[in-house]
Amino acid sequence: MSFNVFAWGANPVDFKGIPLGEQERSQMKQITRKRPLATEDIYALREQPDVALRVAAFLKRALGRTVELRESSGFLDPHVSIGGIEYSLFRDEGHGLRELVILLAAAYRDDWSTLLIDEPELHLHPAMARLWLGELRKECIERDRRAIIITHEPSLIKILDADELDSVWYFQAGAKPLPFADAVHERAKDRVTASLRQNPELISQLVFSPRPVLVEGVHDVAALSAALERTKPSEVVSQTDLVCCGGSTEVALWFEIAHKMEIDVRAIADLDACLESSVQRVMDGKSTVIHKYREELALEPPRTSNVLKPLIDKMRLDGVSGNPKERANWLADSVPADTGYRVRKDKLLRIWRENGLWLHPQGTIEKVLGIDAKGLSAARTAASVPGEIDRVADWCSYEVDPLGEVELLLNVAVERIAHSIMEALRAEPAAQFSTPIGSSAEADSRLVRVEPIREGVHRLTVVTPKEFKGYWLEFSRETRPSELILQPPERVDLPGAES
Repeated sequence: MSFNVFAWGANPVDFKGIPLGEQERSQMKQITRKRPLATEDIYALREQPDVALRVAAFLKRALGRTVELRESSGFLDPHVSIGGIEYSLFRDEGHGLRELVILLAAAYRDDWSTLLIDEPELHLHPAMARLWLGELRKECIERDRRAIIITHEPSLIKILDADELDSVWYFQAGAKPLPFADAVHERAKDRVTASLRQNPELISQLVFSPRPVLVEGVHDVAALSAALERTKPSEVVSQTDLVCCGGSTEVALWFEIAHKMEIDVRAIADLDACLESSVQRVMDGKSTVIHKYREELALEPPRTSNVLKPLIDKMRLDGVSGNPKERANWLADSVPADTGYRVRKDKLLRIWRENGLWLHPQGTIEKVLGIDAKGLSAARTAASVPGEIDRVADWCSYEVDPLGEVELLLNVAVERIAHSIMEALRAEPAAQFSTPIGSSAEADSRLVRVEPIREGVHRLTVVTPKEFKGYWLEFSRETRPSELILQPPERVDLPGAES
C-alpha cells in the first residue's frame, strides 16, 4: 500500500496488483535489488504455468482454496475463492496466505540452484510452514538443489536420524557456527538415532531453550514438572525446559554433544552416570572441575577416573561386580559413613552439581521420590508434596531476573544526572536546581526528583521504576565518583512501633 500526502492529511492509494508493463517491470527489478520484495515470485505464477498449477494444487489440497490469476488494466491481480466467496489475494487476504503463495512459488521455480530463506515461519501457521518445508525438501532431493533456511520455529526442526544432523547448523552470538554432525562421534550414531526417534523434538529443544535441562525419561519430566509447579512462579515453570533423552546413558550422550556445541545446558541423571566414560570426558574437559579436583582432592593427574579409583577398589573388596547398576547401588547405599570414601563421593557429586550435572545421591529418581516402581501418576503424586525432589527442581529451574541489571543501569543513569548538575555547580557554586538539566532533562525528570538540600548539596530521589521508588543519592560538586551510589529508602520508625 502507498499514501499520497497532502497539506490536510494522507490519503491511501489502493494497491492494484503487480505491474505488467516492461518499463514498470524493469523498474521493479531495480527496486528488488535494494528492497526485499517478492515480485519475481508473483511474476513466476504468470510466466511459468507449471509453477502456478503446483501452487494452486497445494493450496487446494492443504487449505481448500482455489487461486486464479487475473489481469486488470495492466496489473496482475490474483484472486482466491473458497465456498462461493471470491476476493483479491493482495487486498483482502491476510499476510500468511500471501506469504505461503510466495514461498511455494519460490520453491517451485526452475531458475535457482541454491535458495536462501530467512525465517519462513513468519505469519505462517506452524502446520503450513512444515508442509511448505516438506515441498522444498522434495524439490532439493529430486532436482539436486540446495536450500539454506534460517529459523526460530521449533516445529520446523524434527530430526529422526543422526545422518540428518549434517543439515542442522547452530548459530549463537560470539561463537563460531557449528554443524551438529561434528558433535556426534561415528560410533554413537545409532544411539543418537534411537534417542531422536523417541523424542523427535530433542534438537529443537536443545537449540531454542534458554537453558535446557536434560533428563532421562518421562517420569523425570512428570516429577520435576510437579515439583516446579508447586514451588516456583509460573514464569519460572514456563522458562524451565525439561528435555527427555531416554535414559542415563542417553543423558550422558547428549550432555557431551551439547557441550561440544557450546550450548548452556544442565543435566539430571541417576547415579550410575558417573561411571559413563562419555560423562567423565565432559567433566574432565572443564577447567573448573579440574581445579576443584586439585584443590579439594589433591589429585594428580586430576581426572574423574582417579577420583573414583579408591571407591571402585573398595567395591571390589566388598564383592561388587563390574555391572554399572550394582556399582551405582553400592555408591548410593553402601559407602561407609564417616569415612574418606563418603567424603570423596560427596565432593565428587557437589563438584559436578556446581558444573551443570546433578546425579541423584540416592541412586535413582524413584528413590528420590520414595516410590517402588516407575509410573507417571506415581511420580507426579510423590512430587506433589514437599520432599527431596524439591532440591533437584530448585537446582534446575531457570529464571530471568532483570532487576539486577535494572538496578545497575539505573545507577548509571542517576550518576549521569548527578554529573550534569555537578558540572553546573562548578561554574556556579551557589546555584540550586529543582529539576534535571541538560539535553535529556525532560526524560530524566520522569526518572528522578531533584531537591536542593542546602547550598551546594542536592538529592536525587528515584520515582520510577516502582521496584526502586524512593532510592536516593545526595551529592555536592566535591563528591567522588565512587560515592555516587544509590541508597535504599530511609526507614521511618513510628513512635511505639516494635523494632
